[in-house]
Amino acid sequence: MYAIVQQGGHQYRLSPGDRFLVDRLAAEVGSMITLEPVLLLGDADGAGSGLDAARGARVAATVVGHRLGRKLRVYKYKPKKRYRRTRGHRSRYTELQVEALLTAGQPMPAAAAKADPIAEPAAEPKAEPEAKPARARRAPAAKTPAPEPAVAESAPETAPEVEAGGDTDTEE
Repeated sequence: MYAIVQQGGHQYRLSPGDRFLVDRLAAEVGSMITLEPVLLLGDADGAGSGLDAARGARVAATVVGHRLGRKLRVYKYKPKKRYRRTRGHRSRYTELQVEALLTAGQPMPAAAAKADPIAEPAAEPKAEPEAKPARARRAPAAKTPAPEPAVAESAPETAPEVEAGGDTDTEE
C-alpha cells in the first residue's frame, strides 16, 4: 500500500518503512508526526484505493534527524561592467521515516524508541577529558636595528675639483 502526500509544496509517494527528506519541521528527533493531506491511497490490486479512501487518511512518521542539504552557489555576472556577485545557501531538511498509513478513524501508533543505524548511537555519559594547559604564545620578535657597516679609518674620499673651463683628464 502507498500514499501520495503533499508536504511543503512537494508531493511524495510513501510506503511504510520509507525514509525521505522534507523541508525543516519544528519537531524533536524521535517524535511522531502526522502528514496531511493525503491526496491518494493506492494498493497493488487497487482495492480500497483512490480519492474516496484518501478522505480523512493521514501518514504517521517518526522524525529521524535534521540534516543540511548540499551547498549551492549562485553567481551573477555582467560582462564589461565589473559586476560579480557570489551568493550561496544550504537548505535545511528534516528526515522522516514512515511508520504507518492510517485511514480515517485509526489511532496514531505509539512512538517506538528504535535505534537508528545511521544516526549516532546513544552515547553513555563520558567523563570530561582532562583540560590541557593553554599553549604558550610566542612574543613577537623584537626588531633589532641592523648593524652599521664597519668604516675604515682613512681619509674621506672626495671628488676631484673641477677648474672652470678646463678638463680634468687632460694635462697641459
